[in-house]
Amino acid sequence: MAANKIIDHYLVREVIYPLLAICTALLVIFVTYSLSRFLVDADAGLLQAADVARLTFLKAVISLDVLLPLSLFLAIMTGLGRLYSDSEIYAMRASGISEALLLRPLIRLALILAVVIVLLSTWTRPWAYTQAYAIRAEAEAAAETGRIRESRFYSYGTDERTVFIEHIADNGTDLEGVFVHTQKGDGLQVITAATGVFEYFAKPTSHRLELHDARVFRQEPEGTDFSARFGQFTIWLPAEHAQPPGYRVKSATTLALAHSDAPVDQAEFQWRLSTPVSALLLTLAAIPLSRSRPRQGRYAKLLAALVIYAVYFNLLDVARSWVEQGSSAYIWWVPGLLSAAVAGMYLPVMHRKKKDRHAQA
Repeated sequence: MAANKIIDHYLVREVIYPLLAICTALLVIFVTYSLSRFLVDADAGLLQAADVARLTFLKAVISLDVLLPLSLFLAIMTGLGRLYSDSEIYAMRASGISEALLLRPLIRLALILAVVIVLLSTWTRPWAYTQAYAIRAEAEAAAETGRIRESRFYSYGTDERTVFIEHIADNGTDLEGVFVHTQKGDGLQVITAATGVFEYFAKPTSHRLELHDARVFRQEPEGTDFSARFGQFTIWLPAEHAQPPGYRVKSATTLALAHSDAPVDQAEFQWRLSTPVSALLLTLAAIPLSRSRPRQGRYAKLLAALVIYAVYFNLLDVARSWVEQGSSAYIWWVPGLLSAAVAGMYLPVMHRKKKDRHAQA
């Protein structure tokens, strides 16, 4: 028993270390990609630095329920591949340790990780999406105060008024080269000013744009055009407030999705449940895929493993789209295909064991 525990710990350690390394590497790649996209929005004035940091963190959390199964899959391939290439597996078998005993700690590790993935997929994922949608809503509402940049056009209200500012002072309120275009029905009003001051939330629902040395031109569809010059001209711009993001399927609770008959909700619900199932199936697939001859190399079958993973998750994504479109009711035929493939991988081993038992009899 003591020897079995030592071997169990050894096998788990051989998988845990690459699991942590692979998951960290994949997470860094994903975070870098997400960060680059958010930085583009930040450069356009759509997001603040704090929003970028929070959204990047939430995206990383959301990705874990997909990255962890892949990390475990590759970690088992890497860990067992090394043991096969160094002939350690064969030495264990020669010592009387069956393959079933070798698989036991890995299956136990996969079950523990599957529980973690269940929590990530069914609870953490909708929570993270809820937070991300709220941050986006706040960023859009704070567009006037948080994302105003010089030499850009900004629309206010119902997109009837457009403001362009050539230069903004470091204090964020003193302006130079202001252009305001207002369209109401067939009427048109254009205002230009050499300088101005922008006062944020001068009223609870409005910002105040005070223009100095302003020129006003107004064109009426019926009537006389109007042109004037003012030493001081004030424009009130409506201030946006964060609106509830409303119902989003990705932020809906798992319980709500389970009781919904909408195809989109059912697709999301089944996807969340499929991630822990995928982790277990990929673990079972990785064990026979990692088998190799001595000195063949620990990465001999890694390319085949990546192809299997890519095909599986692409099919899962296709099945999810079919459920969303109402073309299919379930995505479970994809895990079913992988289950059949895994069973086929274990058939030679079961057949060999059966022949050994007959030979011993």
